[in-house]
Amino acid sequence: MAITLPLFSTGPDKQEIINQDPLGEFLVWWLDLSKNHFRRFKKCLSVATREEELQEFLSANPMLLAVQLGGGHGRWVIPKKRLGSEHVPDFMIGERSSIGFEWHAAELESPKSKMFTKAGNPTKELTHAIRQIHDWRRWLQLNQNYASRPRNESGLGLTDITAELPGLILIGREADGDESSIGRRRQMANDLRIKIHSYDWLLGSGGLFEPPAKHSRKPSRKTI
Repeated sequence: MAITLPLFSTGPDKQEIINQDPLGEFLVWWLDLSKNHFRRFKKCLSVATREEELQEFLSANPMLLAVQLGGGHGRWVIPKKRLGSEHVPDFMIGERSSIGFEWHAAELESPKSKMFTKAGNPTKELTHAIRQIHDWRRWLQLNQNYASRPRNESGLGLTDITAELPGLILIGREADGDESSIGRRRQMANDLRIKIHSYDWLLGSGGLFEPPAKHSRKPSRKTI
């Protein structure tokens, strides 16, 4: 049954929708996002040294992840979703559109890590993150039925999930990257179906809540 979501989380229908949704505790009201969420994330990011600090913040403020998606029939953010006994993705992020569900597997690395070496090769941290996503996909190849089966039928409840699910890696800061990495990351996204971004990428949606910037002679730098 399709669920029609209200625009915001206020109103008498919210609890009813959560109760009807098998993954209701992970349903995200992404339009509740405000400038304050971005301010607090920016502050957290300025002092964070470990991915665990950002995992904790994003688990408490999942709208920052959900707003990056496009599904208008629902979005879900599940932290530390266990895939059997072997694997624990940092986040499973789901969206539902008119064509069904799509899931994304997210791996967080340290905000202090770099994406590429000076020679242009993936760092050990980025290589580790890519390997993690490949491992999750291999597990899904063997366990797709269990993963997609409803939770009330002893499954994981990840409706329509497949082993080809897109991956997302968040690593490092924008200031530690350079424009030359964009082409490499774009190629990796095409070849591997894995998007690689700095944590500052999550701040990019903050512009939705800001007044238009005044004209400047200096071009703005693209968030990577």
